[in-house]
Amino acid sequence: MLLLVFGSIFGGPTPPNYTLYVKNLDVDHEGRPGVLSEAFIRALNESVFEVQLLKPGDPYPRSTGFAAIRVLTIPMGFTSNLINATIVNRVDITVETIMMMVEMAGDQIPPEARASISSSMEGINAFRGSMPAGVMTLTLEGSRDDRVLQPIEGIINTIASRFELALLNASSTIDVKTRFNDTRQLRSVDYYLPGYVAAFIMTNGLIGVSSLVSDMRRRGIIKLLASTPVSRTTWTMSIVIVQTVASLILLSVMIAVGWLVFRIAAIPDIYSIIVIILGTLAFTGFGMVIGVSLKEVEAVTALGNSLSFPMMFLSGALWPLELMPPYLQDVARLMPLYYFHSALRETLIVGSVMTATFPSLIVGVMATAGILLAISLTKWRDF
Repeated sequence: MLLLVFGSIFGGPTPPNYTLYVKNLDVDHEGRPGVLSEAFIRALNESVFEVQLLKPGDPYPRSTGFAAIRVLTIPMGFTSNLINATIVNRVDITVETIMMMVEMAGDQIPPEARASISSSMEGINAFRGSMPAGVMTLTLEGSRDDRVLQPIEGIINTIASRFELALLNASSTIDVKTRFNDTRQLRSVDYYLPGYVAAFIMTNGLIGVSSLVSDMRRRGIIKLLASTPVSRTTWTMSIVIVQTVASLILLSVMIAVGWLVFRIAAIPDIYSIIVIILGTLAFTGFGMVIGVSLKEVEAVTALGNSLSFPMMFLSGALWPLELMPPYLQDVARLMPLYYFHSALRETLIVGSVMTATFPSLIVGVMATAGILLAISLTKWRDF
C-alpha cells in the first residue's frame, strides 16, 4: 500500500511541472489582454509551468498544505512598452551598424554624403527619443521558505530573453545540446521498492519476532519446547526459516506490484536473494534477543518500537539521504538498516555487485552476531 501511495505521488516518470499563478494587468478598458502579454503567457505555459490565470481583481491564492504558491504579475502597459522597446532596439542596432560602416569607410565617403548621413542620424535619434520605452519589471512573489523560487526565477528570465530575441527576429548564437550517458538515474519508485522491503523485514524481525517469542513465553509454549528433544539451535533456525520465507514472499509481492503499476525492471538474482537472507537473519536474530532477554511483554514491545521506528525514518530507507541534514546523514550511516537497504538497492535495482560488497559484508556480520546471540541467550531453564 505504501509503495502504491508514495510511488503514485512521487514516482511518476513525467518531467517536473510547476504551478505558476499569473496575474495579467496588461489589459485594455474592455478587459482584453495585450497581444504580447498573451503570447508571453503561452510561452510560459509551453515550458515547465502549469499556468493558472488570475484576473486583475482576484486575491492571491493561499496554500492549504505544503504546495508552494508562486504568483507572477505582468504590469500594465507590457505590450505597448515591449513594442516600443523592440523598435528602439532595432533603431539602435541600425544606427550602430551605419556608424560602424561610416567609420570603416573613412575618407572614402564624400563630405556631402557624410553630412547627409549625420543629418539622418539626428532625425533617427530624435525619433528614438520620442519612443517611450523602459524596462518592464515582472514581479514574482513567493515564500521565503520556497527553495525552488530562485530556480523558477531563472527559468522565467530565460523564457523572457528568448521572447525578446524572437521579437527582434534574432536567432541565438549559443545552443545547448543534450547528450545522454549510461548513468542510470533512479526514479522514486526504484528507491522506494528496496527501501520498503528492507524496512518491513526489519520491523517484522524487531517487533514481530520479539513479540512472538514474548507471547510464546507468556503462554508457556517455550516451557513445553524445553521438555522436548528440540534444541535451542533448532528452535532458533526454525523461526529464521519461517521469517526468510515470509521475506521472500514480501519481496515477490512488492516486485509484482512495482512491475504491474510502475514498470519497475527489478529481477531478483542470487546476490539480492543472499542480501535478503542475510538481512532476515540479522533482524530475526536481534528480535529473538529482545524476546528472550526481556520478560515483560510491554518492555519487549517498547524496545522493539524504540529501535525500529527511528531506523525506519532516519536510515534513508524511505527517502534519500540527500534530503536530510548532514548530521542526520552521519547518524543514518550508523544504523544497521542503512546497510541493509543500500545493499539490496545496489543488487536488486542498480545491478552493481561491486558497490554492494561493503554493505553486504556489514549485513553479514550483523546476521552472524544476531543468530549467535539469539542461540547463546536462549536458556531453556530461564523459561
